[in-house]
Amino acid sequence: MPHAKGQITTRELIDLQAHLMLETNLVGQFNHFARECTDPQLQRMCQDMARSRMSCYQLLSQHMNIGNMQ
Repeated sequence: MPHAKGQITTRELIDLQAHLMLETNLVGQFNHFARECTDPQLQRMCQDMARSRMSCYQLLSQHMNIGNMQ
């Protein structure tokens, strides 16, 4: 069902929270892998992935701050 711009449903909020947890876990895992790598190229790749997932986390968290729920 369509809803007003800037409003999210309770279900959407729950889904966003779950996805934020997933992104948090991914950032932690990629940072861990980067610390454990001895291959510099693989280490950079893991660091890049951690940064990418952090960007996703930040984008999703902006949606959580919309404020209005249905």
